[in-house]
Amino acid sequence: MGRQYPIMLIVDDSDSFREFAKYHIKTDIKFITILLAKDGVECLQMYKQYKPDVILLDWKMPGLDGIQVLKAIMQDDARTKVIMTTAYTEDQELLNQMMALGAFSFVPKPMQRVNLLKVVSDALRERKNMGMYGQTPKPILSE
Repeated sequence: MGRQYPIMLIVDDSDSFREFAKYHIKTDIKFITILLAKDGVECLQMYKQYKPDVILLDWKMPGLDGIQVLKAIMQDDARTKVIMTTAYTEDQELLNQMMALGAFSFVPKPMQRVNLLKVVSDALRERKNMGMYGQTPKPILSE
């Protein structure tokens, strides 16, 4: 049976950024469970356990970086909505790579609250339109 509310995972090595994002999302989106991870390894562990609907994923982290984590998540379920974030916005090649690997969107740091909320709402809406909002994803059947 699917869960009642969507789950979002916020992944960043900055405690203050994780708390900033959690606070603003919980303030605007009432019925959502938010999980926090401090690095790529913890992210993948939590991803496997909870299968979040949306992931806000920093690119620059110690150990596994956001690109490595994005690749692993997309290989498991490309329907997961991963929103990438970084302060390195001048690197167009990096931004293109994120999108080519399957990121749902990109939000630059420092981020405006309104931009964060819009992209998270869009990701949740797309999950809902796919019939997956707040549900454990069903396996993709290959033809």
